[in-house]
Amino acid sequence: MSTCIKDFNISEVEKIFSEMQEPLYRSKQLFNWLYERNISSFTEMTNFSKDLREKLNSKYSVSALELADRKISNIDGTEKYLFKTSDDEYIESVLIKSEGDDSGRLTICISSQIGCNMGCEFCETAKIGFRRNLTPGEILDQICHIRRITGLINNNVVFMGMGEPMLNYDNVLKAADIMNYSYGFHLSVRKITISTCGVLPLIERFIDEKRPYNLALSLNDTLSEKRATTMPIEKKYPFSSIIKLLNEKFPVSRNRLTIGYVMRKDNITDDDVKRLKKMFRYGRIKLNLIPLNPGKHSLNIPTADEINHFLKELEIMNIPVSIRKSMGQDISGACGQLSGEKYK
Repeated sequence: MSTCIKDFNISEVEKIFSEMQEPLYRSKQLFNWLYERNISSFTEMTNFSKDLREKLNSKYSVSALELADRKISNIDGTEKYLFKTSDDEYIESVLIKSEGDDSGRLTICISSQIGCNMGCEFCETAKIGFRRNLTPGEILDQICHIRRITGLINNNVVFMGMGEPMLNYDNVLKAADIMNYSYGFHLSVRKITISTCGVLPLIERFIDEKRPYNLALSLNDTLSEKRATTMPIEKKYPFSSIIKLLNEKFPVSRNRLTIGYVMRKDNITDDDVKRLKKMFRYGRIKLNLIPLNPGKHSLNIPTADEINHFLKELEIMNIPVSIRKSMGQDISGACGQLSGEKYK
């Protein structure tokens, strides 16, 4: 089984070419072929000699994933992809097209792990359990495949697919850095969002390292005891500690913080509104309300009237509040529904 060339960052590729006694500018050319031109084989790299292409092909592969299935929503055009890894595991990714605005936003929601060990009750991925972390190449190849299949160039990436990104910290951040390369995907750091359910030490590391990407925190409750019943991580890293860290440290960075809040019948009361209004001081926070989606859980889904009442009560908050529309529900591509069809 050959190593995927997409596992390597620019300095590592420079070392590879140096050992081959090739000029270092080949490194940027390679990244341009992999991500800008999105090749599927080394033979397409026409400004590389035949000998160099054969050397690369003998040691490395261009793709880390194989397309296993593609579903397109009849409701909103959202596309869900099932990818098979080289060791016969499966992950899912989602292509989301913006609706109702002029932003032209085209988002790919990517996975960072095969399965997940966080155990969140409302998340189908948690039911798989944790199998392994994805490599940088497997993370990046999700975007490459979707771009090649659709012919579309996404301008937004969210690490909100299968897995807890912070528990695959090094590979996730390595992949994000490669996405940002000017000779690669050239995605703005403002268009890359890394989510977490609240792994406190790694959130602090992210801030201390001054990582430039957006951060999204899944909050989903205003009372610790209630959050612990649906999100076991609360018992280890209480959200009060995370909020204290964010209020103290996050303002020094230029990042934007998004708070994800999955709405259930029992967490959108007027008391929840009051607690949310007192929770955050930082001005660059956005509160993203997410309707609870159907799944293999016993949680109660709120009505449209209950959601609208909750939103109206939050309107006078000093931070932006919006409802994130659930896209791709008919193909199980919405928030909390990714599970890898082969694991069901």
